[in-house]
Amino acid sequence: MKDFILNFFLRVVFGVIAIYTCNTLFTACFGGILHLGINALNLLTIGSLGVSGFGLVFAISAFSLL
Repeated sequence: MKDFILNFFLRVVFGVIAIYTCNTLFTACFGGILHLGINALNLLTIGSLGVSGFGLVFAISAFSLL
């Protein structure tokens, strides 16, 4: 159980770093057309699904631009 909680929090921390980095890169390259907020729902998704959750959150955000 302790390993699961540690894994979840590490995914959340790296997810916050990845969201911040991608937001900075998208703002610098594309003028901020795709911006993802750091909120509880996004962190819960990334924390539970990992890298695929990160891709899912960004895909949903990009799909909403269409």
